[in-house]
Amino acid sequence: MMRVAVVLALIILALSILAGCGTNTPQAKFSATPLSGHPPLVVQFTDKSTGNISAWEWDFNGDGVPDSNVQNPEYTYESPGNYTVSLTVRGPDGNNTMVQKDYVQVTRCYLADFAIESIPVNCEVQGNGTLCEGTTTVHFIDKSTGNVTAWAWDFNNDGIIDSTEQNPTHTYTQNGNYTVTLTITTPECKDTVTKWDYINLSGCHT
Repeated sequence: MMRVAVVLALIILALSILAGCGTNTPQAKFSATPLSGHPPLVVQFTDKSTGNISAWEWDFNGDGVPDSNVQNPEYTYESPGNYTVSLTVRGPDGNNTMVQKDYVQVTRCYLADFAIESIPVNCEVQGNGTLCEGTTTVHFIDKSTGNVTAWAWDFNNDGIIDSTEQNPTHTYTQNGNYTVTLTITTPECKDTVTKWDYINLSGCHT
């Protein structure tokens, strides 16, 4: 009888050891909120992994490059798209990875767009650009959709806002190729459109 008791005790001890090892092995799991919205979308990630964990490795956009080593990070998505998120947890007893495909969905709320209101007589449209001879005043017209509350124009791609009017006018006086950018603001988000080499000016005496 004592022998049976000893055998049972050894079996129970072995099972408890195995159960303990299983409990300590990392198992990656996470949640996030919100999972959808307009840019810039700020998402709070919450680690729900189990086991003995000493390190966390997050990839928020599915590019294979770690973006954070914080246990419960926050991340801002600036551009529209569907983003795959993965979490790898590491510990003394191993590591584990959880991948959620297209987990965060960032949608464009409104579309920024613009055009030249009327082509000046000294200009002609060529492809996606406008060729002008000599000093030229251009009337831009906003063609964005949605409930736009603010406009920011950059007429020469120098990163400086040149106008905050909805339909501004700008005079080009120096030869060159000019890239034009419009950023619109709505109650929900921002959107930007850039038209490269949109105004091409020649014939100016500088």
